[in-house]
Amino acid sequence: MASNRLATGNPSTRVVVGLGNAERQYQRTRHNLGARAVGEAVAQLGLRATPGLIAVPMSRSGFVLPAGFMNDSGEIVLQAVERWRPTAAGLLIVHDDLDLALGEVRERDGDGHGGHNGLRDVMAYLNTGAFRRLRIGIGRPPGNMDPADYVLATFRPDEREAVDAAVAQAADVIVRFVESPTGVGVP
Repeated sequence: MASNRLATGNPSTRVVVGLGNAERQYQRTRHNLGARAVGEAVAQLGLRATPGLIAVPMSRSGFVLPAGFMNDSGEIVLQAVERWRPTAAGLLIVHDDLDLALGEVRERDGDGHGGHNGLRDVMAYLNTGAFRRLRIGIGRPPGNMDPADYVLATFRPDEREAVDAAVAQAADVIVRFVESPTGVGVP
């Protein structure tokens, strides 16, 4: 069995991963909220949001934005972990969450994947789920809608204000996390 990739590392390192799909047609979908929030944080720090690994100058930290499909996120996260060597407390995965109300933002320490295939792949590559998560609520699908179709749908006009506020809140948490030696929680 492979070892936990986060068992050792530099306690001052921060790596923030925005889960999502890199393809243009998915950029404004529910499933890409993690990537949107990380992209906003990257911009707030004056960096250029590009797919892949983004180094934070003058630090041992970095960001990861999608370079492929959500369900194949593990490989690029492993590359970031091997490059910057964060501890479990220094790795923050930002993702959409069906089990939170639309617009709700919550931080959480390690847990299972909850059916989220992007998290499942990350956990498989790292051999652990013991990392921090910043979850952005997208709510449950209406009626009998398939959750897979729901997460790949764009937001309705009446949902956009709550979504924009959640992305801004998450981006602020991300910036504080990267700039703080101990990390911070959701206010």
